[in-house]
Amino acid sequence: MRSLVLFLILVSFINFGGYSQTTSETNYDTSEETDFDGSPWKLSVGVNAVGSLGTRQPFARLGDFQFKNPIALAIENRWSKYFALEQDLTFNGYEVKNEIDGGVLTEDFTYFSTNTYIKYYFSDVLFDADWLDLYAGAGFGIFVVDELNSSGNLALGGTVWVSDKIGIRLQGVGKFAVNAKDRQFDNNHFQYMLQVVFKL
Repeated sequence: MRSLVLFLILVSFINFGGYSQTTSETNYDTSEETDFDGSPWKLSVGVNAVGSLGTRQPFARLGDFQFKNPIALAIENRWSKYFALEQDLTFNGYEVKNEIDGGVLTEDFTYFSTNTYIKYYFSDVLFDADWLDLYAGAGFGIFVVDELNSSGNLALGGTVWVSDKIGIRLQGVGKFAVNAKDRQFDNNHFQYMLQVVFKL
């Protein structure tokens, strides 16, 4: 419960900071700081796969990823050319006889998570290509398999823009859980998302 309270306080602080930054920038031209079409908001809809090894190795046994009702949603506000704030919501599941962290499940489990990220867009630093956005992110979140836990997260991803308003995004996230050694199911894991991105 303490982790949840700290998480909600952090989200409120970040959102307030983002609002203050937005209002303070209204006194000068922000055309180079906002997104390409002048709209900072993006909605992402797609699927996700959740790792089940409890490891910090992102590519260990890639076949051991769960893909049951794998919904992934996210809303993003890119308040400057390089920085954005994102909130996501994902669902997935584990079925009977799936292996999680070396144990075989005797019942189904539902996976749920929500996370807040600060994202840094670095592709413009490397090259000039409006059709591609690369980013790295960090943040905190909560997730549930058998019990509620929180995690510190690192993300890496990119969006390929197929039109001015629509893109395809691939993202990988490493989630480093609190008290991971004491949790059989709710511990370290990786999550990958494939989503369609809409500029609002």
